[in-house]
Amino acid sequence: MPEFTSDQLDHLSNLIAERTGLNTFGRSRNRLMEFVRFNPQAYRAPAEYISALKNVDERERIWQDLLSELTVGETYFMRDADQINALRQEVLPALIQLKRQQQDLTLRLWSAGCATGEEAYSLAMLIDELLPNHARWDVQVLATDVNDVALDVARVARYRDWSFRNTSPQLRDQHFKPVQAQDRQEQPVLFEIRPHLRKLVRFQHSNLLNCHHEPQDLIICRNVLIYFTRPGAEIAETRLAHSLKPDGWLFLSAVESLRHTRPMFRFQRINDTIVYRKRRVHGGATTDQNALRHPVSWSPEKPRDEQHAVSAYQQAVWTFQRGQLEAARGLLQPLLETAKQRNRAPVYSLMAAVLIGLGQQAEAHEFLHAATEADMLYPDAHYLMALVHLQANDWQAARSSLRASIYCRPNFALAHLLSGDLFALEGQSQRAQRAWQTAHRLARALPPDVGLSDVADVTAGQLVSLVDHRLE
Repeated sequence: MPEFTSDQLDHLSNLIAERTGLNTFGRSRNRLMEFVRFNPQAYRAPAEYISALKNVDERERIWQDLLSELTVGETYFMRDADQINALRQEVLPALIQLKRQQQDLTLRLWSAGCATGEEAYSLAMLIDELLPNHARWDVQVLATDVNDVALDVARVARYRDWSFRNTSPQLRDQHFKPVQAQDRQEQPVLFEIRPHLRKLVRFQHSNLLNCHHEPQDLIICRNVLIYFTRPGAEIAETRLAHSLKPDGWLFLSAVESLRHTRPMFRFQRINDTIVYRKRRVHGGATTDQNALRHPVSWSPEKPRDEQHAVSAYQQAVWTFQRGQLEAARGLLQPLLETAKQRNRAPVYSLMAAVLIGLGQQAEAHEFLHAATEADMLYPDAHYLMALVHLQANDWQAARSSLRASIYCRPNFALAHLLSGDLFALEGQSQRAQRAWQTAHRLARALPPDVGLSDVADVTAGQLVSLVDHRLE
């Protein structure tokens, strides 16, 4: 009986990335391998299975079976207290007040990657709380996902106790009514959201690589981009940016940050959370509608040489993280000249990581300098530069590089971990503890098997264990 070869798995991963943006390279490969092993259609005829996927839309059953396995549906109501507080106390009141001043009684909110709907209904609850007369407004919470099974659950709007683990019984009783489950022995009571809130939310299948939605006042896209390939995340970021109105708000998770569309946004810290706000174009111009339909420089259909470059880079990351340094260097060598300007910093940084592993710090330093010239705000390059400085016992330079890395990505758990280690070396135990605790908090917010950087073979779960050991 035929089984998937390594080349066929790479082919399948590339197809998944091109169609959905999802990253099934590296550590995520195990989940994909488990799926094809237990899916009869895939296991019995790998080539025919890949061909069938190529020839149909991702809404077809063959794709939905795959996406149901690969996408993460774990969520709950009022997730991330810091962001909920920012929405309740600052962002939504300011947005509502601005709309009233403009005599524009419309609100457009988008939960992108909504899974089973808890996030979208949380937005509806906040609107109900802050805008009691919302029936007089035109309010719409758009909730989208690529996983139709999750969307079907969301539309039913019935939830178990586990979805309320971050809420009070009072909130649940206010916004939900208990209903009897069909299987009384398994779970006697479910909770169904009340009709007036249900009407505020519209669920829709949507792929972040090719979606088209009306301009939004606020977008929440949490724990989505971390599962994308770098090119997929760039396309998705561009789509999100073009879908926001000028001055619109964007919320990512605490462990995500904008990599590719930073110039389009200004950052705002509200208590302990970072929010992105779209810059208004000078002259009062609004988002180019042609760009909304066809973002310049980006299309899911990439040229063949760029597809190859993306695949080669992902293969190099995977090879490096398995400790095969010379093989990784061989994969990266042809990319050094062919990488597009926007891709040079990751390629140069990964080559530097390989060279550090081979003990060639001087050559690594040159590549890191080239990486920061290509993208001064690329956090991984500054992180690696800190490692090089530490190995040279230049603590002051290491501290400067770590500050730069954390500035570029405030939620970079690895940089906070290394910052704590440096504070410990300097004898600043309290500051070391605080830095480690920050790294611990950021890593715990991620699924345990998610990698923290292309240039380090460390998962979120492994970092939590490392910090636990330091804090003992």
